[in-house]
Amino acid sequence: MTEIEVPGPESDWQPATQPPCYTGKNPVYQYSVWEYSAPLFQMIGVLALPVQPVAHRLRLHVERSWDGLDDLDVVMFRLEGFSFAISKHDGNPVGVSCVWLTQPHEQADRALDTLLEVVGIGEEAVVFRGDPREDPAQRTATAQDVDSPDEVSGVTLPISLRARLRRAIGMTSATR
Repeated sequence: MTEIEVPGPESDWQPATQPPCYTGKNPVYQYSVWEYSAPLFQMIGVLALPVQPVAHRLRLHVERSWDGLDDLDVVMFRLEGFSFAISKHDGNPVGVSCVWLTQPHEQADRALDTLLEVVGIGEEAVVFRGDPREDPAQRTATAQDVDSPDEVSGVTLPISLRARLRRAIGMTSATR
């Protein structure tokens, strides 16, 4: 059998994982497993601790991944009938992690309570419950609310999940 040689990348191709997506000379953009699956997940809350202590308590392996935002730590596991993911993007506030159900469930509060009980922490570890993507009051904001330098008043703009998360956990532009 003859050996097939694949040529190296073109010198002007940017890495396939780096933004700006689809704007460089590289004809492909690589996405991660997390980037592919996370939009299907149901966020059920944010904890006031990183992923590692929870993973350590439950003897889970923390996976290092990335998506279109930046690098992240994540664990995915099944617990008492609920499928969880706990994630922490490098760019999110230090010391908080997002809790997700990988399969949406009507009893999200019960799922979070189950996790808290098994991990051995109380309600004081919960920064907020719910999913900022589902709160209609959080879906749009004025330009000033999203730290826009533009002085446009009365105009509503869609805001990112990251901006909604920052607002939900009480972070403003003054506390960055």
